[in-house]
Formats: sequence, structure tokens, C-alpha cells
Amino acid sequence: MRPYRLLLACTAIVLATTAVPGTAHATGPDPDTVYIAGIAYGGTGCPNGSVASSFSNDRTSATLIFDQFVASTGPGVPVTERRKNCQINLNLHIPRSLAWLAAVKVDHRGYVGVPAGITASRGDVFHSTDLVLGAPAKTSYPGPVNKDYLVRDSYLQAPLSSTLCASETVRPDTINSQVSLDGSGGSGQITLDSLDLHVATTQLLPCPS
Repeated sequence: MRPYRLLLACTAIVLATTAVPGTAHATGPDPDTVYIAGIAYGGTGCPNGSVASSFSNDRTSATLIFDQFVASTGPGVPVTERRKNCQINLNLHIPRSLAWLAAVKVDHRGYVGVPAGITASRGDVFHSTDLVLGAPAKTSYPGPVNKDYLVRDSYLQAPLSSTLCASETVRPDTINSQVSLDGSGGSGQITLDSLDLHVATTQLLPCPS
């Protein structure tokens, strides 16, 4: 494991065991906010047993650490290794309300090392049953390049129509993260080492009392 991944693992442990300062619900999520109810995943970049996860106590933040999310190319490397993906199902708790607005941030950390003639790329595809304002960025790294990267995607999310004070519910979001390599000219790789997710309730229209 690279020192970078070891640092990520230590950070995840601290995140899982440390309460968020200032929250009124230090021992658990606030039922009157949008928070992360659960996460499921699957794909060539995140096979079963290859992902470590942790949540903040209020469940507004989560970290996923990947052990096998690597696209690679070179002599003897199968073509199928040039592209990897992970579909992440992000289940959001929605409080009972007339309407709500949430800000979602996704930080991607990884490594890219490719020679001239090869271009590495990373990107996300978002899908939600709600209204999403903002689009994820696709980032390309033409070789030669050898560095760690940090990319942040952010978007606002709101219901397409009033929830009419229905009972609290869980809404599914899908984040399809991908890394890939194109071109030829030697050996190279791009990894996705971790995702940090954060959800903040920015507006909430409460039900009449």
C-alpha cells in the first residue's frame, strides 16, 4: 500500500470515530436533515471486498477507499484493464417537509502516471430521481504526467415537485465513477484511491404545525 493510501485509511478511521463539531445530534443523524442513509457499490473497479467505507456520526459525510480501482496499460496487459468503473448507489434520507434543497460534494483522489502518447481520463455520471443542478466534470491527463490528483464535483439537489409533507423517505442517487486510458506508447495507469462525499441541507421548508 502506498503511503498516500495509508494516510487515507487513517483519515477514514478518524472520520468514523469523531463527531462533527457543532451538530445538535452528536450521537447520530438529525432526522430533520438530508443525510446519507447508506451506500452500496459494484463494478470492475470496486469488486466485492475491495472497498473500505466510513461515515461521520451525523452521516452527512462518508469516505470510500478503493483497493483495486486501477486502469492500466502496457505490454501483456489485457485491453479490458484500460477501463474501470464503479457504480455507487447513494441512498439519501429525506426528512418530512414541504420542500428541501441539499448541496452534495464529491472529492476524488487518485494517481495518474502515463507516458507521451497515452491520455488518462476520469469522470462521473450522476443520476437522480430529483432535480440536480450542476454537472460532473470529466478530467483528462495527456502524457507525460506523473502526479496525484484531487478533483471536486458539486451539485444542488431538490425535489421535482413538493413532497406535500409525506413521511420521511429514502431517495436513491447513482454515481458512476470511471477511469480510463487511451492511446499507445508504453505502460501507464490511473487510479481512483478514494471518494469523500458530503451532503448539507441548505434549505428546508417545514410542514405546517
